[in-house]
Amino acid sequence: MTNPLIIYIVITVALSLLNTIILMRVQPKSVNAFYPSTFYAIMITNFGFLFQAMSTNLQEALLANKIVFVGGTYLPIFVFMALASLCHFKVPNALRILLFSISGIIFLTVISSGYTNILYRSTELVSVNGISRIKAEYGIGYFLFGLQLIGYGVAYLSIILYSLFHKKNVSIHSLCSLAFIASITLVSFAISKRMGIEYLVMPGVFLLDEYILLILIHRMGKYDIETTILSSLIQTNTSAYVTFSKSKRYIGCNDIALKFFPQMKDFRVDHPLDNKSETEKTFSKLIDQFNPESSSKVVYFQLGKNHYKGLIKHLFHGNSDCGYMMRIEDDTKMQRYIKFLDKYNNELVNDVQSKDSHIHDMQEQMIVGMANMVENRDSNTGGHIKRTSQVIRILISEMRKDKSLGLTNKFCRAVVKAAPMHDLGKIAVDDMILRKPGKFTSEEYTIMKTHAEKGAAIVENLLQGIEDPELVTIAKNIANYHHELWNGDGYPKHLKGTEIPLEARIMAIADVYDALVSQRCYKEKISCEDAYEIIINSMGTHFDPALKPYFVNCREELEAYYSTALAS
Repeated sequence: MTNPLIIYIVITVALSLLNTIILMRVQPKSVNAFYPSTFYAIMITNFGFLFQAMSTNLQEALLANKIVFVGGTYLPIFVFMALASLCHFKVPNALRILLFSISGIIFLTVISSGYTNILYRSTELVSVNGISRIKAEYGIGYFLFGLQLIGYGVAYLSIILYSLFHKKNVSIHSLCSLAFIASITLVSFAISKRMGIEYLVMPGVFLLDEYILLILIHRMGKYDIETTILSSLIQTNTSAYVTFSKSKRYIGCNDIALKFFPQMKDFRVDHPLDNKSETEKTFSKLIDQFNPESSSKVVYFQLGKNHYKGLIKHLFHGNSDCGYMMRIEDDTKMQRYIKFLDKYNNELVNDVQSKDSHIHDMQEQMIVGMANMVENRDSNTGGHIKRTSQVIRILISEMRKDKSLGLTNKFCRAVVKAAPMHDLGKIAVDDMILRKPGKFTSEEYTIMKTHAEKGAAIVENLLQGIEDPELVTIAKNIANYHHELWNGDGYPKHLKGTEIPLEARIMAIADVYDALVSQRCYKEKISCEDAYEIIINSMGTHFDPALKPYFVNCREELEAYYSTALAS
């Protein structure tokens, strides 16, 4: 009749083998390799216990004992490495080599048993309850094995306690599970070895360890954020992924890529693109267009009737840049939609431009109308708006010839467009002052000077939200600062030099020049020659001296214009 203790050990071996198979089926891809190594070590150790229990002579028992030590010698280091990984401790390579070397030395002493007295000084085969086991007098090798177990026990305890109090990113349930496995295994081994029944106790303890580890590894899959995210992305992914080496050799692709590009089924891994098919030509061209210095590049291409949008990035293996990865999406529906919209886009653009132009025309008419209304109220400045606007055009045209000024077309157009608005603030000045035929008193002049700031506020209210922000700023500056003087004696802010915006400095010349050559109720007009001399002599005090050469170059054109404008 078969010994029930043998049956018990056979069952533990069978269950250990089954647990290993289960682990291979369900373990997350990212689980540390030392977890399955622990299962292999336990399974080998249990096989050793079975062989030893069934031994018929000392030589068989010693061989079975060596099988037990294959797992028993390396099992502690596998548990240690798994625990370190769980607690996010990086074990240096030098320490790994040292630990495996120590285990290797101890195992060599095991191999030598039966030939030397390093592990056992003496051995004999005994039978207890029908189970064979080795009764031995231990040598120095066995004490080294015991010291190794004690060392790992201290290491387990240290890592667990440190992580418990200092590592918040480690699951307490996982820590407690590994702590239980380590403690129950070491304590059970120590007690059962002393009692001489380790071959009965340890297979059951190891089996319990495996069940706890299976639960732990299953839980670890949930805590592994990288694996969880990757799995979620794979489930919802609609993009094709294709990879190539730096030498344009095909590495691989996902299933969606094969659906997008059926010709890829004929691609041979590690074979260079030979441009035989349109797909190969397209991929080769995309790689050639990618700048290796950039991190990524968005590309659009067409194959057959389908349109695709792709992202090319560097492909990394560890920290090494080893090639190119393409993420490709089917963009056909979007491109068709864009083409559908393009059919109506031109008409829409033209319609918007027409309406926009109409709005701007109405706005300009309103502004010019307001400016003319101001001029009609002011008995002193007939035709001033029209003439200063033309002076601005002449000055700006001359300044644009000097490329070193860096004047943009947008700036020049804005200055010309804003010129008629420079005196809009006069609409807020009382008629008694604005239409006064003689010189102002100091109080009246103070009120008159407020037209600059009031003009800036009116311009902002008229243009804000309708015109380009740059035009609004230029128009405000012209209205507010065209009476500022280069030497700082102007108004309303007493700005000095280049503190005065360029557009206001240009407007100041046009405003004063027209005032000099025009007749006012309080003064006679002067000749263009005299006005020219006054302006030139005021460069550096009243006007920006940097504008002098442009004003000089405009002299003949200005005089020709005024000879016609004032005569009409």
